[in-house]
Amino acid sequence: MISKIKITKFENHIDYSFKNKQYLINSLIHPSYISEKKKNYLNETSDFERLEFLGDRVLGLAISSIIFKKFNKNNEGDLSKKLSYLVQKNFLYKISIDLKIDNFLKFSHKQNVKMNISILADSIEALIGAIYLDGGFISAKKFIKSTWGPYLNIDDLNMQDPKTKLQELSQQKSKKIPNYSLIKKEGPPHSPTFTVLLKVLNIKKIKGVGPSIREAEKNAANIALKLLNEK
Repeated sequence: MISKIKITKFENHIDYSFKNKQYLINSLIHPSYISEKKKNYLNETSDFERLEFLGDRVLGLAISSIIFKKFNKNNEGDLSKKLSYLVQKNFLYKISIDLKIDNFLKFSHKQNVKMNISILADSIEALIGAIYLDGGFISAKKFIKSTWGPYLNIDDLNMQDPKTKLQELSQQKSKKIPNYSLIKKEGPPHSPTFTVLLKVLNIKKIKGVGPSIREAEKNAANIALKLLNEK
């Protein structure tokens, strides 16, 4: 169902190489895909929801541990608020956008925006469950810390990510997601500058610049939102 090339590309993208590739494959095949293709996959079963169940618990423990150490002056109430924010469905959807998991995930509700958001959020938990089974808690926590790291500062908790906002807007208006592509990298290795090209809705091509690809994409999304008067 999923080619070796795609598997390798996704592993490189998340910076984790699976010893047992089947765990990854299981996390990238949603039950809706098997149901839709049942004529061709009569004997296939999905382990996606079981991985999602496991990943949800691993994520909660990992985030709790990370913020407990990072915010050592916060009380239990403050830590609980941070935890709730960082594991909620909308935030998991934000992470799915960062990882571009929709380019690899097999699912059938791509025209249903609400269902699409839910499935992509669930896929992050399934992926975490797969990493946990393959490499243990240390590997799963390392992945979570790296992926969630940019959002752990308290100021970020009160900001809506522009890429998430733009994607939701684009899906509502056109059923399509924004397309980001890297067009330039310049500067010294220790201080590079990235330029990305953004294509979204019917507005002109937008260029975003930043010290990382993620920041360049975020800046491009902010420009698009301003042009769409959504800022």
